[in-house]
Amino acid sequence: MSTVKKSKAKRILLYLFIAAVLILAGIIYIYPLVTGAMMQTALVEYGNLRVTEKATCYFIRRETVVSAASSGSIQYYIEEGELVRKGTKIVNILPVSENYTADENSVISYYTDGLEEVFTPENMTRLKKDKIEALEIEVKNTRRETAIAGEPLYKTTDNSIWYAALWAEPENVIKYEKGKTVYLNLPLGQVKGTTYEIIDSGESWLVLLKFNRYYEDMPRLRKIDAEIITSDYEGLIIANKSITTMDGKPGVYVKDINGEFVFTPVSVITSDGEYSLVESTYFYEKEGDKSVKVKTVSAYDEILNHPERK
Repeated sequence: MSTVKKSKAKRILLYLFIAAVLILAGIIYIYPLVTGAMMQTALVEYGNLRVTEKATCYFIRRETVVSAASSGSIQYYIEEGELVRKGTKIVNILPVSENYTADENSVISYYTDGLEEVFTPENMTRLKKDKIEALEIEVKNTRRETAIAGEPLYKTTDNSIWYAALWAEPENVIKYEKGKTVYLNLPLGQVKGTTYEIIDSGESWLVLLKFNRYYEDMPRLRKIDAEIITSDYEGLIIANKSITTMDGKPGVYVKDINGEFVFTPVSVITSDGEYSLVESTYFYEKEGDKSVKVKTVSAYDEILNHPERK
């Protein structure tokens, strides 16, 4: 074969190769866009959805600081954090033999910060973020060998009911619901409580959490950065990127038996911003004075990941 013919054959093969590449690219990239045959999908599956927030918490409880009526040496009878009954002897000041006893059942603590009358259940709904954040909080151990008249000796604390105050930004306050269970993660463990109050505080929201569980270090805590679990559910989980709206109602596109994607309404129970937990099989919605049963997603339904591309 001559050199000219070989060159011509090579050019033909090159053109055929380029044409094949273009055709393949069309099959892979263009055809799916036109037909929707290769739309990216996901399966609706059961899972766990935990909604959390990290916040600075200020602790509130009923507490009374007891000061020395006279000076002298201190004799202690009760250890830090000990629960005592009414009438129990706590300290004695010598040589005057001045006995101090518990006025009621309470926890005894020797840690004070001078803010016991600021953080009270009676005024906690009136706390202001700027004023509280400006406070210099220093918890001091008052336990010592001698006392001077007027100095704090100890405090009594009701550790059966206590509160945590925090300020949530507008985009995070939706995580809280009055009366709903929350969990507070503290250094010595997790404590279960409820959202007691949500108060509009201007640029942010004052959230008050209520607890009735014993926590060993509570009498000495005033301020701490902690994690709050506001929701912890198990159920059907859908990525938020799969949720769209039709006629103002949220929903997803579910693949039917014919291979078509059909809009299906969903009812969102809670969301962490990336995923949502939704009702399964059906839910009820209001239409005028009636409650209407609405068919929704079920486990292992195939849905579109990006319905806006449909």
